[in-house]
Amino acid sequence: MAVVAAACSAVSPASESELLARNTVLAVYENTVEQPCRFMTADCPDRCDHATRAAIFRVIKNESYAKPGQYGDDKMEEGSIVHINTRKDEPGQAPAVRELISELKPGDRVRMTIHHNYIKDESAHYPARPVVQIERVPAAE
Repeated sequence: MAVVAAACSAVSPASESELLARNTVLAVYENTVEQPCRFMTADCPDRCDHATRAAIFRVIKNESYAKPGQYGDDKMEEGSIVHINTRKDEPGQAPAVRELISELKPGDRVRMTIHHNYIKDESAHYPARPVVQIERVPAAE
């Protein structure tokens, strides 16, 4: 059973990150899909980086949820869908997360912890939802 853990080291040293919510879920991998650019900005489609390849997971069970402040994602309920970008990492997510996802087959189960962070740096403030821990789970669980 492979475990992947990531610290928030992918956030630049000049950045400040606030944890808004944390969900640890048991989920099943469904498939990976291409999500094309939706042509929403003047940079589209050549310079926008909106198109992505997303791994789709369906939540079976939420094992742990915390929302330390007023803001943050809601608790992921059974049947919720989780999209994880497999082309680039969210700030705070280790590249090993994408490596493990690339090895999954439809129907494989995983346990993952997803943080909802609010990042503040010199030029912008933005949300990030890194997978900070992921592991394969036997089908019996």
